[in-house]
Amino acid sequence: MGSPVFAVIANLYMEEFEEGGKATATYKPKIWKRYVNDTFTILGKDYVAGFLQHLHVNSQQPTIRFTMQNRER
Repeated sequence: MGSPVFAVIANLYMEEFEEGGKATATYKPKIWKRYVNDTFTILGKDYVAGFLQHLHVNSQQPTIRFTMQNRER
């Protein structure tokens, strides 16, 4: 499994990655919560695809990929 310190390092890295992505986005999510490798995000329906593309384009790490599941009522 590895050293417990790797989880701390990964969490710190992801926090910096996410903050940078949100800070440079044209449309910012109303809510952004992360637990391990899952995020819960609330964003206007018209901006979801653009925000997802923004995270991929501005990524310094090409191995980090975001996907989405659309939950409409």
